[in-house]
Amino acid sequence: MSIDLNELPACLQPYKEQIVATQKDSIEINLSAADQLSLWQSKVGGHPYLPIGQQYPQSLEGENLQLLAQINFAELPENDQYPKSGILQFFINPNDDLYGLDFDDQQKQDGFRVIFYDTVQQDDSALVQDFPVLGDDAYSPVSGQSAVKFEKAVSYIDLNNFDFASKVTDPYDKEDDESEAFVDEYSEVISANGHRLGGYPFFTQSDPREYNEDIQDYVLLLQIDTDDTDGIEIMWGDSGVGNFFIHPDDLKKRDFSKVLYNWDCY
Repeated sequence: MSIDLNELPACLQPYKEQIVATQKDSIEINLSAADQLSLWQSKVGGHPYLPIGQQYPQSLEGENLQLLAQINFAELPENDQYPKSGILQFFINPNDDLYGLDFDDQQKQDGFRVIFYDTVQQDDSALVQDFPVLGDDAYSPVSGQSAVKFEKAVSYIDLNNFDFASKVTDPYDKEDDESEAFVDEYSEVISANGHRLGGYPFFTQSDPREYNEDIQDYVLLLQIDTDDTDGIEIMWGDSGVGNFFIHPDDLKKRDFSKVLYNWDCY
């Protein structure tokens, strides 16, 4: 996010120091519609990297999952947050109108799956070429596939993050007019919407970490937002957003077994 903190609206100026202190590195994801992508490229939608002999990801009931996003870490700009190589995949269930989200256990990898390949074979002959086809009654938020371009960026805390009050201020602990002005101006100037790796998440409703102390140390791993620009077709319910969270220690260990999946919409 590129903002000039010296040009903050007057109602935000008293909190400039607190806002600056929330700065985090992030990698923004820019999408473009693409017909032809290799199986090992980063992408949103499309077909996954799948070595021959590996089973295609399914739910516990045997339903085929759908590739939401695939990140080839070798394509990322220089950073100290993510592996230097390998492929990380995010699958969701297109046979479910909740896209595989389990509100009772958002870390249960049944309706969604996160898969990491430490080594990558850039050889089509070693990879599966035939993949399940989505039926006409699929509930997928993603149509088609998009190529990915990564860009280093910085991210500032979004208003709906559970710890906003402790890090900046409680926007609702003010006079009505002052509170409304703060919320409107902050949302206009600083927002964590869009597609990204790391940084701060965006929510249309509430932050799931607010209600569970066990996951309040979790950080954003991946966010895929609703997007209808330039041939991109991504729609989470009614203009929502999907995000995945991980504990920093698990990210360092490349352990993606306890990732938390969330999406919400207006």
